[in-house]
Amino acid sequence: MGRYHVELPGRLSLAEQSQAIAGEETLLARLVGLRLWVNADNQMTNLAEFEEVDTEPDPPLGTPRLTTTLAGGEVPQWAGPLIVQGQAVAQVFLVRDA
Repeated sequence: MGRYHVELPGRLSLAEQSQAIAGEETLLARLVGLRLWVNADNQMTNLAEFEEVDTEPDPPLGTPRLTTTLAGGEVPQWAGPLIVQGQAVAQVFLVRDA
């Protein structure tokens, strides 16, 4: 499977970035990871890495949700820093809602 990257602009909220990830995953891809990145305009932003998949995962991945706090029992699929609404956030978690 091929891997590719998508910029998630740092001006977006966590909800907007979550929607962008969900939208990309509807194209038969799954999120591999996120990292901070300096784009061509020399702006600090976020870079999402996706892996193409041939078929829908079974069981389904669930809806991605970025959050700064975990509810009791939630296990993140990814954790790390992101730029959110123009500000650096040291710890963000990606969880999946059924």
